[in-house]
Amino acid sequence: MAIVSVFAVALSYLESAALIYLRNIFPITSRAGVSAPSQANIWKSLPYVALLKPSALLTVLPNSKLAHMEMWRGAAAIVVIVCMAWLVGSNLKNRTAFFLYIFGVWNIAHYVFLRLLSGWPTSPSSKDVLFMIPGPSVAAVWVPVLVSAAMIAVGIFILKREEH
Repeated sequence: MAIVSVFAVALSYLESAALIYLRNIFPITSRAGVSAPSQANIWKSLPYVALLKPSALLTVLPNSKLAHMEMWRGAAAIVVIVCMAWLVGSNLKNRTAFFLYIFGVWNIAHYVFLRLLSGWPTSPSSKDVLFMIPGPSVAAVWVPVLVSAAMIAVGIFILKREEH
């Protein structure tokens, strides 16, 4: 468990640093997470989360090339997490538990590193663009942190049950 935790935190640092580099290299028309999306950009509104229309990403990122790069960067991180879970797990249930655990640690560490490296998020209620696949979604930072904590707990629960 220690090795997958170190992996998740290290991957999170790489992702956070890459995001900060991208924000500094490319001109971003409105910093992701500063304000709530307009009603015209919302595809579906769920409790505490707004699923945006794919075109809404272009209101944050200046061009479609950069938007696609961001989508695939996020997808690549998920693929890396799936691969690690596959390598350390011994069956589907075990691998799923490891995925939940790694993803949860990775996501929480991501916000910790963003705060340490850039000063953002300024509070748990800061809005953030979460995932771009299948389309962008926006929520207060506490939402993905809470979901990630639940993923960690479920992952640990499944792994402990498998041990016995």
